[in-house]
Amino acid sequence: MKPLRVGWSATLSSDPRTRDAPDGIGVYTRELTASYSQMSDVAPVPVVIGPRAARHAPPHAAVLPQRLSIATALSWATGADFRGAHRLAEHIDVYHATDYRIPRLKRTPVCATLFDAIPISHPQWANPRLRRVKNMLMRKSARWADRVIAISQAMVPELVEHYGIERQRITVTSLGVDTRWFETESASRIAAVQSRHALKPGYLLFVGTLQPRKNVGRIVQAFERLPAHIADGRQLVIAGKAGWRTDEIVATLRAAAAGGRVRWLDYVDEGDLRALYQGAAAFVFPSLYEGFGLPVLEAFASGTPVVTSTTTSLPEVAGDAALLIDPTDVDALAAAMASVIDDSGLANRLRAAGRERARAFTWARCASETIAVLRSLV
Repeated sequence: MKPLRVGWSATLSSDPRTRDAPDGIGVYTRELTASYSQMSDVAPVPVVIGPRAARHAPPHAAVLPQRLSIATALSWATGADFRGAHRLAEHIDVYHATDYRIPRLKRTPVCATLFDAIPISHPQWANPRLRRVKNMLMRKSARWADRVIAISQAMVPELVEHYGIERQRITVTSLGVDTRWFETESASRIAAVQSRHALKPGYLLFVGTLQPRKNVGRIVQAFERLPAHIADGRQLVIAGKAGWRTDEIVATLRAAAAGGRVRWLDYVDEGDLRALYQGAAAFVFPSLYEGFGLPVLEAFASGTPVVTSTTTSLPEVAGDAALLIDPTDVDALAAAMASVIDDSGLANRLRAAGRERARAFTWARCASETIAVLRSLV
């Protein structure tokens, strides 16, 4: 059988501003396309959109040369394909937009992965610059896709409501966690990472880009409410770069850090991150809204007890392997954090359940299910 030529969104992985510190979309694109490369019946073709990405694209990449915003606006206004679409159709059988950059390609079927509806459903959490225009173009371009992939069942009604996509055009393929997250770091490696970041063993950990929906302010409040016998000598560690609309969160973290019990590490690379997870007493992730929640799987695979939210996709991902709390209830969050620290039996049960839960989520399965969707379009 002739390999399926899959064009995939390589714009983020080619851009120097985003390639070295990937967010959830970047990780998804990287892991999925790596899995494509292991399939004998799939030929992945990187595609970049816009002049900036084109300057840094790999030699074998296909290029749609027009800037995304201009190309999207022109396609919406005139009904024309993106510039370069005809040439691209000679090299690929189907296009998979993995990063919201959805081109109009009349000669080539398009599948788009939409992670969530946050810019439209909660514009107060998104980059405010030209938000109304961007949301309008996002809705329009999403409807160019012949098929849409959601990353959790919880997101399906969100995509239907906010993008106006028919339910029958949506397929759910949950994300995965790489086997390297299950590898046990040596005690000396964990100690070295902790020393480099001025951390004491037994800290509580949050990982994620700082955004209003991540609820980091309430994590700090809950940490400050821990009973003295639990809080004494313990730290709260926040690992994540600042995102949009984070002035208040950053100010809170800097004020809390002055006492030495709260540590904000900004962006941490994956090598150090595995050691951070494994050295933590618990992972605390009370997000208000998640399309999926990859950090929960990473913590599970690392053998770290997890406290997370009852909202959106998080119960779907966590199952019964985590403590689930109302993320707006600071007292409930503090009680859950204290329980994991104070009850070794509970912590051990969560560690075992989390690792078992994580084994059900693999990138190979995600890629296989995704390729089945892409084949159905050809």
